[in-house]
Amino acid sequence: MFKKFVTRFLLLRNRVGLDEFRLDYSLACGTEDLNASSADANLWISHVLRWNARAVKVVNRENRLELDPAVFTSSFLRRLHISSARLVPGFFDQLQVGCPALEYLFLSDCLVMDLEIYSNTVKVLILAEEVDFSCDHDDLRSISAASAISVSIQCDLSVARLPILNNMASLQTASVLLSGHITTCDADGIRQFLGGLSHVTSLEFRYKDGKLTMEKNIRWCPTFSNLINLTVDTSCVRADFYALIVFLQNSHSLKKLTLKLDQACDLCHIMDP
Repeated sequence: MFKKFVTRFLLLRNRVGLDEFRLDYSLACGTEDLNASSADANLWISHVLRWNARAVKVVNRENRLELDPAVFTSSFLRRLHISSARLVPGFFDQLQVGCPALEYLFLSDCLVMDLEIYSNTVKVLILAEEVDFSCDHDDLRSISAASAISVSIQCDLSVARLPILNNMASLQTASVLLSGHITTCDADGIRQFLGGLSHVTSLEFRYKDGKLTMEKNIRWCPTFSNLINLTVDTSCVRADFYALIVFLQNSHSLKKLTLKLDQACDLCHIMDP
């Protein structure tokens, strides 16, 4: 009944432009037909985009929404925030063609059913926790954002390979949070990933599940020729400061170094052999 009320409300509303639309949605546990159960949400998003909404935030509970790429057609949409959704094949193709003004993209708890996340217009790209690709384990995943000036990426190395970063020439700042034991990535994989960030001027690098050693293999770190501001966490100062030293050896233009140490890590712990 409530869904019918919202639908009627949107359909009968005067066609006055919207600045922002937020949708808090919930799919019942055990929902089998995600497409049909997501129909109302897709309809509402389509309506607000027809009213030139500049910012859309979709927050879902329980099962992931299955978003219809076709609804994302707007020359006014600039900010898009999606939490807990299935992004079916063709989703990013549609964003590229249908939303030419899109500048900010936030994804969290999303299942990406393409091999690549890409946009030529997005300037700020945030991939928060549990943004997973549905492809096979050995398939190469990639992220391409030719206009991005700021990127934030979280990745669980125990369940997924690091994506390849392509076309990041405009990038200025980057934040990386790795988690999980390194079982799906070797030194070359991390180097390839960080290589896509190697021209940034500001980098925050965190690995929250232990110390980063990579078996004393310095090949994992590329040269950061433009890096001025570096922020690292506890993982980089354990194990004889190994990871931190490697970062510093490859950052010849560095001016500012920030260490973010957790409360459990004091100098005694850091200096333990």
